[in-house]
Amino acid sequence: MKHHVNVIVTGSAAAMPRGQVHVCTVLVVFLIAAVFLPGRALGQAEKFYWLTGNAFPYKIVEADALELKYEEIKGSSTVRRTVDRDNVIIAFNGNGMYLIIEDLPEHPEDARNTLKKFYSAPGPGTDILIKASPLTVIPATIRTEDEAVNYLTESGQPASIRKSELIAIIYKNGSHQLMKDPVEAKGPLQSVLGQVSRIKPKTPVAQASPKTETPGIRTTAPTSQTPPALKGGRPVLTESEQLVYRKQALKKVEQFADYLQVIANRDFSMAERDVAINNALKLFMPGTEIQVWSKSRKTISKQSIETYLKRLKMLPYGNVEIKWSNIEFVQELTQTSDGSYEGRIIGSQTFTGLNAKSNAVLYSDVTKKDVKVKLRSFEKETDGELRIDWSLLLGNIGVVEN
Repeated sequence: MKHHVNVIVTGSAAAMPRGQVHVCTVLVVFLIAAVFLPGRALGQAEKFYWLTGNAFPYKIVEADALELKYEEIKGSSTVRRTVDRDNVIIAFNGNGMYLIIEDLPEHPEDARNTLKKFYSAPGPGTDILIKASPLTVIPATIRTEDEAVNYLTESGQPASIRKSELIAIIYKNGSHQLMKDPVEAKGPLQSVLGQVSRIKPKTPVAQASPKTETPGIRTTAPTSQTPPALKGGRPVLTESEQLVYRKQALKKVEQFADYLQVIANRDFSMAERDVAINNALKLFMPGTEIQVWSKSRKTISKQSIETYLKRLKMLPYGNVEIKWSNIEFVQELTQTSDGSYEGRIIGSQTFTGLNAKSNAVLYSDVTKKDVKVKLRSFEKETDGELRIDWSLLLGNIGVVEN
């Protein structure tokens, strides 16, 4: 694929002072790179951010009072390029730690030593959310994210925050996202750098980190290169595969619980809550129904999962809190006569309706829920070969105790 970049320079380059020609040339080089590198992209390798908001996957190796030098890989060789120091705002290393260029020493030897230490510095041992107002560093374990980030606090409590409230996210695996332009993010990031640096670093491991599951997307375990085990002509799970899907099933129930928090919370916009509804529906089989307990009427009603989620969004409380706890299997994944696997997971749901003004509790109940899990095999073509893979979805939700 060929890419064409048109650069128009008005005026005569020959008539420009030497310094201006140099700046123009550098800008052309960076604009060409920026065509393919969005400024707020998720990144894990070394990056630095230009004042225009664009991000560049290069490592800064030298600096003085006026210029920075960075290394660019060109085929089998490495090329060093020079840019004006004032045009670069922030650099990230491959582990998620960052450096404000304004704080980089101007003396070349001091700068070289600082850069060497910076690029070898370990990243945090947990995900980090940096909230804009009030400026706060939040250690977290991110569970799902779209317009909002659903996470566990250090004490293990579920929580949510809109991405629009954040300056940056630093992930445990070394990647990061800037939610603000680099110029806007610089001051706050500079202020909390000490706090971020003091968070316990991650311990290096020999094997690569597992891939993060995309919220709301149907996922399957890695396909084995060996033929699947068969029983009566039907594929069966190995013991290790059962453990993988067992963990995935528990995670999907946790994701559902996280989406419920967003859907019910009036602090999120209608659009954000609609996105959470759509993502939650992707976790379930078509036609899934849920039982709902009414404490006032002492009855159990049944409705489609889509109807339930849409009604949840419109409940007439000032706000609603929904929390799930004690999520665990009560029936392990077992193969059925049609070759699929089924299991059951239970969890305790605490529902609380709050007054809009006083935040007083208007209604509250605790219900034990029973979630059906379904695992089906299907054929998938990979490199011209048919392989067996599995699709895991949640099914009907019933009321066990109330």
